[in-house]
Amino acid sequence: MNFNATIKTLDVDDDTLRSHLQSAEIPTLLMTVAHLSQDMSVLKDAWRPVFEFGVVVNRMSESEEREARELCLRKLAEFRDRKMQVPSKPTFDQLHQMATWLIGPQIEPFLPLVSEELVTNDQDLRQPRWTRQQIAPDRNFHVAIVGAGESGLVAALRLKQAGVPFVIYEKNHEVGGTWLENTYPGCRVDINSFFYSYSFARKIWSDYFSTSQDVLGYLKEVAREYGLYEHIRFNTEVAAMHWDESRCAWDLTLRTGATEHTSRSNIVVSAVGQLNRPSVPDIPGQKDFEGVSFHSARWNHAIDLTGKRVGIIGTGASATQFIPQVARKAAQVTVFARTTNWLLPTPDLHEKVSDSTQWLHANVPHYSMWYRASLALPQSIGILDAVMVDPNFPPTETAVSAQNDQLRDLITKWMEPQFADRPDLRDVVIPDSPIGGKRIVRDNGTWIATLKRDNVRMERSKIDAITERGITCANGADYEFDVIIYGTGFEASKFLMPMKVTGRDGMDLHATWDGDARAYMGMTVPGFPNLFCMYGPNTNLVTNATIIMFSELTAKYIVDAARLLLETGHDAIDVRDDVFERFNERVDEANALRAWGFSRVNSWYKNSKGRVAQNFPFTAAEFWRRTHEVVATDYHFVDAKAHQVAVDLDLEANEAA
Repeated sequence: MNFNATIKTLDVDDDTLRSHLQSAEIPTLLMTVAHLSQDMSVLKDAWRPVFEFGVVVNRMSESEEREARELCLRKLAEFRDRKMQVPSKPTFDQLHQMATWLIGPQIEPFLPLVSEELVTNDQDLRQPRWTRQQIAPDRNFHVAIVGAGESGLVAALRLKQAGVPFVIYEKNHEVGGTWLENTYPGCRVDINSFFYSYSFARKIWSDYFSTSQDVLGYLKEVAREYGLYEHIRFNTEVAAMHWDESRCAWDLTLRTGATEHTSRSNIVVSAVGQLNRPSVPDIPGQKDFEGVSFHSARWNHAIDLTGKRVGIIGTGASATQFIPQVARKAAQVTVFARTTNWLLPTPDLHEKVSDSTQWLHANVPHYSMWYRASLALPQSIGILDAVMVDPNFPPTETAVSAQNDQLRDLITKWMEPQFADRPDLRDVVIPDSPIGGKRIVRDNGTWIATLKRDNVRMERSKIDAITERGITCANGADYEFDVIIYGTGFEASKFLMPMKVTGRDGMDLHATWDGDARAYMGMTVPGFPNLFCMYGPNTNLVTNATIIMFSELTAKYIVDAARLLLETGHDAIDVRDDVFERFNERVDEANALRAWGFSRVNSWYKNSKGRVAQNFPFTAAEFWRRTHEVVATDYHFVDAKAHQVAVDLDLEANEAA
């Protein structure tokens, strides 16, 4: 399919159009009409939406809505009847005017970033503007990508567009990464799917927040559409990689079943992410349990939970999705959680996209693009300001700033009516940490409704041990279970594990990190030339943008690094120590002034040393600026001895050329 095909005409009668416009998102509709008609006067100040919880919300009265829809109907009918040409993507000035109407003047620094999100069939600003054939046609150059999840696929696409030979090594049998591995009931995205998708591959989704199976299907579709499958070596795990000083290349040890073989590449891209290795807490007696136990990321679908007594450890993002599903089947569910998460009101979390809305995306020129813009513009800003620590507030475990306290009050008032008939749940559902201290979980009322069920209880006491029959707690409570499910997340801070990575002078990456991973812009580490991480240290996003956006920006940077090497003739780049240190010092200083760094609450954002190794504490606009192109002076150039040994790309790596 052609994901971003531009709709050339509006071929529909007035009655049909009027009918479907009743389902249109008003801000999206107004921006679409302004763009098609080139008449910005339709963006009336009185019709501006409001910015709430990181999204724009229409607050127009019914009469104002009717007026707006009728105006848009007239404008679209005029566009149709006059056979006006569908314009290409908006100019910067047009985008500036529409974005300012939608959000306000604070959106200006984000406009170059959002402009790249508005891809049309003939214009993708993130696509390389060069090819290897143009700048270094005779140079033997190859890239190895580890992982075929969402980040590995976009890196592969950009390399393919630049004509750079590459191969993807994937340990699983299919693309998808975490969306292939996580099959637990209720698994879905927590970012609107029309934004949690590639900018260059817009899709008309059937759910606003799609299920894991739909996301997996989409990633397969992208891989097929862009011819990436032929470059993937499935069921192949990268066990180790070693930097060859004499050749200035990476030697990879590959494992396929019981067989090991080797390959060589100029650049290695680690696209294994952060959420790929389940974390199971070390609890005394785990092996003694006589029932069934499993982690949510390795869901045992052979077990029918109907009528079972189920113990669930953890209440993170995954657990809050699968616990309601389990509660509908199990006889009894006991949830063990020392801390709880703040909920982000999301009314359309489980909503289907109506047929009329899908029709608008498929039939009205640029409606799909402007709906994505209506998501990308506010979410690029997000609620980062609300989790920043104000030392003069003063910050506490209740709130870290006046704005943080205001957000806490708004969300609390949304939650309180849901447990008004169960006041005993207040301490269970209202966290004793500031908003942003832990991951914020999207909810539409399902979570509290689940906790109110007669067959569900929450246990806040510490787990002492797992026994043959169940779980005992520090408060003396003793529970018997048929099944124990670990909803305890992932070993997110153990980056690149379990690969053994050896850089210059025999440096071991994991020994260098010593449990405290750091990288420049989340990508590069001194002493490990031409090794790039995607979704690496300090690139997790919790209050703004999306990881797919950051993956696209990271891929653009990595491909630009390949361009730099091909243009200059150098073999490798190695990030300077001082650049690396200054960046990480600034990251640490900023994270200490975010709710997740200030709060003492237990969180996967922090590693075993207590440092925030996951989160990017700055704006999405800054990440865009710093990944737009490689600054050559941030790196040392590295060459093979006397530049006399050409990189030999034999073995199976050449098969991908």
